Amino acid sequence: MNGVQSEQRSGYIPAIDGLRAIAVVSVVLYHLWPAALPGGFTGVDIFFVISGFVVTGSLAGRSFATRRELLAFFYARRLVRIMPALIAMLLAVVLATQLFVPDAWLSRSVMQTGVSAFAGLSNIVLGLDSDTYFGPQAAYNPFTHSWSLGVEEQFYLLFPFLIWGHLRGRRSAFRLVAGLTIASLVLCAVLSQLQPRLAFYLMPSRFWELGLGMLLSLSMGRWRPWVAARGWIVLPALAAIAAGFALPYAASFPFPVALLPVLGTAALIALVCARPASFAARALETRPMVTIGKLSYSLYLWHWPVFVLFRWTSGLDTLPLQFAALALSIGLSVASYLLVEQPLRTSTTLAALPRTRVVKRMLSATLVAMLAGTAMFLLHDRITLSVTGDRADWYAESGRAVPAAKCRVREDVTSFHGGKVTSWTPAGCPPAGFTLFAIGDSHNLAYAPDYARLAAEQGVTVRAWFKAGCPFLKLNEAIPQHGSCGNYEAALIAEIGKTARNGDVIFLPGLRIMRIANQFDDPGTHNPPAASVLPETLVKAREVLAGLSAGGGRVLFEAPKPIFPAPPFRCSDWFNRSNPMCRAGLSMARAELEVRRAPVLGPMRALGERVWDPFPVLCPGAVCEAVPGGRPLFFDGDHLSGHGNDLLYPHLRDAILDARK
Repeated sequence: MNGVQSEQRSGYIPAIDGLRAIAVVSVVLYHLWPAALPGGFTGVDIFFVISGFVVTGSLAGRSFATRRELLAFFYARRLVRIMPALIAMLLAVVLATQLFVPDAWLSRSVMQTGVSAFAGLSNIVLGLDSDTYFGPQAAYNPFTHSWSLGVEEQFYLLFPFLIWGHLRGRRSAFRLVAGLTIASLVLCAVLSQLQPRLAFYLMPSRFWELGLGMLLSLSMGRWRPWVAARGWIVLPALAAIAAGFALPYAASFPFPVALLPVLGTAALIALVCARPASFAARALETRPMVTIGKLSYSLYLWHWPVFVLFRWTSGLDTLPLQFAALALSIGLSVASYLLVEQPLRTSTTLAALPRTRVVKRMLSATLVAMLAGTAMFLLHDRITLSVTGDRADWYAESGRAVPAAKCRVREDVTSFHGGKVTSWTPAGCPPAGFTLFAIGDSHNLAYAPDYARLAAEQGVTVRAWFKAGCPFLKLNEAIPQHGSCGNYEAALIAEIGKTARNGDVIFLPGLRIMRIANQFDDPGTHNPPAASVLPETLVKAREVLAGLSAGGGRVLFEAPKPIFPAPPFRCSDWFNRSNPMCRAGLSMARAELEVRRAPVLGPMRALGERVWDPFPVLCPGAVCEAVPGGRPLFFDGDHLSGHGNDLLYPHLRDAILDARK
C-alpha cells in the first residue's frame, strides 16, 4: 500500500466531533475559569475514550497481509495526524518561553517537560516530578498539557499489536483488550490512593479509558441493537459527564471520579452510533459543534501555552486579559488547523510516498525539531528578553568567578536523610583551620555564592545542609514546615553535635518571619507581622542549640532580612511590570519591616548566641528596595540574588571569623 489517505468519510460520525467540542471547551474553560467549571479537566478523559473508539474504528473493514504492513499504515497516519501541529506548537512555545520566562523554581520543570514532549514522554517527566497537575509549577509550565498526548502516543505503541489479532479474526483479541482494561482500572484505583500523581499522568493507569473506547468499537455489533431501543440512555450519560465537570478535584483522582466522564462518554458514543437521528446526535452534529470539534486538537495544543505565557507576562487575572488570551488561542488554533493540520493530512505528495518512508520522514522531522528545541533551551540566557538573563546579578549560584581566590575549591553534593549536603573543600592553599556548618532551607542555599567564595578566599571548609520545606530553628510557629522534617532535623543535630569542634562555626540562616509574597500567588494585602515567640519554643530552641554545640562549635544566627510584597524576577521587565502579581511593588518601608521582625529578633538575641544582622547593609535608608539602581538584592520576595551575595560577602565573612573568638 502506498500513500497516506485522508480520513475515510464513509465511517465519519459528525457527532463524535461534537463530543470533541464538549471535551475541549470544558478543558479550556477550566483552565481559564476553574471556579466556574471545577471538574472541566475531565474533558481529557472524554478525549481518551473518543481516541480509543475512533482509532479502532479507523481500521474497520481493512485487511493487512502482514503485521509490518499494519504498522506502516497505522503509524504513518498517526504521525501525520499528530506530529506536524504538535511540532509547530512546541517550537513556537519553546521560543516564546526562552524570551519571556525566567529560570526559577517556578519554571524548574519547563525544559525537561518541553524537550520530552517532542518524544511523547512529558507525562512520565511530570509523573516523576514532585509537583502535581494542580500545583503551581504545573500551572506555570507551558508544556504541562502535553501529558495527555504522551499518554495517547504511548497507547499507540501498543495499539497495532492489540488490534492485530482482531483483524485476523481472532476472538482472543477482544479478551486481551478487556483484560488489560480491567487490569489498568485496578492499577488506577490502587495508585489513586497510594501515588495519585502517577495515577494521573502515566499511561498504564490511564489505559482503561482508551481501552474502553476500543472495546466499544470492537463490540459495536453486539450492543448497537440494544442501545438503539433505549434512547433514555442519553440522560444518565449526560448526567455523568456533567457530574464530572461539576465535581472539584479530588486528591485521589482519577479513580473513582474519572468513571463518571468515561462511562458517560462511552454511553453517549454508543447512543449516537445506534440512534443517529436522536436529539443528542443531532445536537452534537450542529455546525458550531462540529467546527469546534475539528479545531479541538489545535485548540487543545495552543490554549494552555497561551494562558501560561499570559500568566508570566501581563497576567491572566482580569476579564479583558482572559478574553484576549482566549481570542489569541482561537486564532492560533484556526491558523494551525488551516496551515498545518489540513495541508499535510490532504497532501498528495505524502499520499504518493510509501508509508514506511512517511514514518521515517515524520520521525526525522521530530528529531530535528527536538534538537532545535533543546538548543533554544540551552541558549536561554543569550536570547531571553528578561533582565534575569544577567545570571551573575540575579542568581545565587556557586559557580561564580571569585576575584581574589587563593584556593582551588571542590564542590560536592551528597544526600542526607531526605535532604542534601553541599560541601566546598579548599585545596592548594593554607587551610583556615576551621569548618563552617550552615543549616537551613532554601534561604541557606541562597548563600551558596558566599560559601564558595569563603572557601576560595579564606580556605574555609564549608558544609551546607538543605532540605526544602524544613526551616531550621524557625522560632516563629506560624511558618509552615513539612511533616518529614522531624527525623531529618534529629539526624542533623546528632551529626553536627559530634562533628563540629571547638572553633568551628554553625551558621543558621532562615526566613523566620512570614513572607509577604511567594513566586506565584497575588499577595493581595500584606500578611500580619509575626506573633511573639512562645516560651516553649525558646525552651526547645535552647535544647537544639545545646545539641548542635555539644562538640564546641560556635552558633551564629542570621537576623531576619528585608522581605518584599512582589518577586523581583517576575516584576522587573517591560513585559511583566503590569502583572497584578507586581501591583504591591518592590519596596517596603523600613519601619514596617522592623515591626515585622521585632517579635523574632528579640527572642533570638535572648538565646545568648551571636546574631549577624544583614538588614542595615541591605536596607540603609528609610525605604528598603529589592532592586536599587536596577541591580537586584533579592531574586524573589525573600531569597538573596547573586548581587545580594556580593554585597553581603565581606560582612558575612567578618561575622563568621568574629564568631570564632
